[in-house]
Parts: sequence; structure tokens; C-alpha cells
Amino acid sequence: MQVTQTLRRAMLLYRDHTAVLDGEVRQSWSEFGDRVQRLAGVLRELGIGDDDKVAVFMLNGHRYFELFFGTFWAGGVVVPINIRLAAPEIVHQLNEAEVRVLVVDDTFAMMLPAMRDKLQTVRHVVHAASVPAPEGMLDYETLIREAAPIDDAERDGDDVAGIFYTGGTTGRAKGVMLTHDNLMANALNGTLTNRASRDDIYLHSAPMFHLADISSTFGLTMVGAQHAFIPFFEPEGMMRAIQNYRVTIALMIPTMLNMVLNHPNFSEYDLSSLRGIAYGASPIPEALLRRAMEVLPCEFTQGYGMTELSPLCAYLPPEDHIPNGTPEQQKRLRSAGIPIFTAEVKVMDENDRELPRGEVGEICARGPMVMKGYWKQPEATAQALRNGWMHTGDMGYMDEDGYIYLVDRSKDMIVTGGENVYSVEVEAALHEHPAVLEAAVIGIPDEQWGEAVHAIVVLKPGHSAGEEELIHHCHGLIANYKCPKSVSFHPQELPKSPVGKILKRELRAPYWEGRERQIH
Repeated sequence: MQVTQTLRRAMLLYRDHTAVLDGEVRQSWSEFGDRVQRLAGVLRELGIGDDDKVAVFMLNGHRYFELFFGTFWAGGVVVPINIRLAAPEIVHQLNEAEVRVLVVDDTFAMMLPAMRDKLQTVRHVVHAASVPAPEGMLDYETLIREAAPIDDAERDGDDVAGIFYTGGTTGRAKGVMLTHDNLMANALNGTLTNRASRDDIYLHSAPMFHLADISSTFGLTMVGAQHAFIPFFEPEGMMRAIQNYRVTIALMIPTMLNMVLNHPNFSEYDLSSLRGIAYGASPIPEALLRRAMEVLPCEFTQGYGMTELSPLCAYLPPEDHIPNGTPEQQKRLRSAGIPIFTAEVKVMDENDRELPRGEVGEICARGPMVMKGYWKQPEATAQALRNGWMHTGDMGYMDEDGYIYLVDRSKDMIVTGGENVYSVEVEAALHEHPAVLEAAVIGIPDEQWGEAVHAIVVLKPGHSAGEEELIHHCHGLIANYKCPKSVSFHPQELPKSPVGKILKRELRAPYWEGRERQIH
């Protein structure tokens, strides 16, 4: 399967229909396709051939959408960069992925001078904006205007389409290699679960570097739906966009949904065009879901998965969102759903044996949506994909009807605002402070972000440091969203197992006491 086939289909069947809604920009599928083919020509002229990497470091917008397809059309591999990362993290990813062309917008162009001397493989930096490019960068619009369109490279199947970085338990990010088959399997599943058509208007409100948003991009293109954009999520901006563009499908991770529903101007916006809201990326509090279903009279669909699954392996369909049904129906509101159409999901024990229904183990999945592997990390790939199954690190159980329920995580991961944060990375930053003897980082319940990053610190004898000092220290080393929101100080050595491993379950217990699930 080819991701570019989705665009070729849209150009064939919907060429005069609207493809793009982005501020004052309106493009038909024919116009969008022409720009993609010219952009592919630009990338070829800049040295992008089969398997060469193009990194995108931008806010949401129609040019980001073009860069996905333009890179694939040229035969390249797209590397979306998390806009929340600190400069050292960005440099590491660009170098590790061997990126040849880096595309930035006006928001992030200012970061380039401090990074440029550290970039080992980047040959060209392209400035994609409506204003002229700064000195030393190529101008995106000029390049497209002067380029000739080229034929599709027709990469497909097991060819890598993108490297999508996600947090890593070893302390450094892992680049997830997703193939054309992976993305297309997800596109087909997404189209079926969203019941999408050319009459739909989808709002890119989650960051476009994130698989939560990407999961809808190619399936909606395939059916000729319209793509609307806001540069970044802000609750009133999202409501305004839904009202102005008459959006029919929107993605809201739980933190976004919470911010929208609790915005003081919520009632002032007309959101009646919405027919469906997809949510996921982190578990949703049941009270929030019930309130959303009460005040937003549209269908709700939950997606469960991870980047390594392109990203879905399960979904909770609209017909299972019944707030006032039988006890069994209401229980399903706490479920992660049932396997998607192309996935097989099992709950396994530590020896990869399937557990009986109702018993808690690790959720594992296999199917065409499972990643090819981690970029340059064969050992981590082998561990994650052992015995042919993707081991998610999520602990849960499956009931007799095939519904999956999450209860805890085996991997040391925190999900805050839909972003994965691995404690070892935060602990490493804390340990660079001269006063820190020991540090353990855990996720604690947070009504706004789902989970908040909390650090428990033991100071060295004779040293002192305050909460604000340690948080500020971390901000200079890692992305802001990874930094602790709070710090508590432990008066003695942290509890450990006989082999010396910090017992984080003991540290987490007081914060999660009385809660059914140990994830929020």
C-alpha cells in the first residue's frame, strides 16, 4: 500500500472540492496536489531520494500537510519534530535520524542560529512561511513557485514513510519507524471508525507532529474530506475554528476537552456542526466524559494505542458511549474499547502466555499497524516485538466480550497532556543538580493534565535546594512538559527492592489511594 495513493484518489475523484481551510487560504484537491508535486520536485533538487530524511519543525498549517505528502511523493522519509523539545534534544534527533533537509516556520526559525553548527547531516534549511526567508535559509514559497512537478516515487509496503520520535525508557528518545503499510492500515481503520466521507471537515487541533493527529490525516484524505487548521491548540481558538469552519470531526485529547468545557466563553460558541469527537492519547476521567456527552450532543469515539502502533490497536465506538444505560454499558465508559479491524490484541503474562479473561497482564498487539522497529535500536526493537507481538507496557485485562480495560503501566511512563514522559529522563536532569542525592519521578493525578510530573528528591548531606530551584534547573535541560510540576523532599533513602531498584509503586500509592485505576 502507498500513502500517496490517498492523495491520488482525492485528486481523481474530488479535484474541484475543497481540500484545505487555513485562515484565508482555500485550496481544492487539484490545487493542493499540484503544490505537493512541485514540493516533491523541490525536495529532489535538494538531494532527497529514496529513504532520505526531511524534518519538519513547525506549527500546524497547510504547509505541514503538504510536507507529509511532498516528502512521500519524492521518495523520502518524514521526521516530525516535537515543538516542545529543548534545543539539545532537537539537535540529537536531527543528527541521529540523519536528516538532510530541515523545514522550519517563522516561529522556530529563531532557534536555528544556536543549533546550526551542531547539525551534522542537515544540508539545507527551508523557511516555510508567508514572509521572506531569513538569510541563510531557502524560501519555501519561492521554491514551489519555480519548481516543476514530478511523478510520484511510489514508495510502498515495507518502505519506511516516517520516523516518529517517542519517549524512551533508556533515557533517550526512540525513533519509531512506520512504513507505508503501517500508516495505510491505520488510515483504513480510522476511516471505518470515524465513518468519514467527503462531506466531513476535520480540524487539525492537536500538534501535527503527534500520531494522535496524524492518525486521521491520510484516511480523511482518501475520502476527500476537508482539512482545517489552527496553528496550535488554545481552547477559545479551537471553538472559534469549529464555529467558523463548520467542523464536523475534531480530535480532543482529554486535557483539551477539559479546557474547552471549562472555558468561561464555552456557551458563546456555536459547536453544533460537530457530529463526532475522537479522544485518546491518555485515559479520560469518567466524570469528564460524562459531562462532555451531556453538553456536546455528538458521537464520541475513543482511540487506544501508541506511536509504535501507528497509533491505534483498539477503539471504543459511539454505540458504547451510553451514560445512562445498564451497569454493564456504563462500565464500558471506563474501557479502552475493542480491537480495531486489523488488530489482534491479547493480554499476556511475563512469559508471553495469554491470560484468561479478567486477569491483569500486559496488553500486546499484532497486525499490519505494528511498527517496523526503532531507528538504530535493534535491541529495543527485539524486546518490544518479541514473539511477533508489540508489547505496549500497559497493564490491563480483557473481559468476556473482548473489551480492554487499563489498570496500570509496566513501563515507567507518565502521560501528561497526551504526551509521554519517561521518568528516567527527568531523573537524569535532576541528578545533574549538585544537591541531589536520589530522585524518583512519578505521575500523580491532575485534573487538567491527566497526570502531573512529580519528583521525590533526597538531598545530599550538607546541601540545600528548594522546589522552585530544582524545577528551574530542569527547564534548562529538558522540554518544559517533561519538567516536574512539583517536588517533595524525602527525609531518608528512598525505598528499594533487594536488588536496589527504587520502589516507585510505594511512592505512588499515597497519591492514588482510593482510585480504581492507577492511571488517570
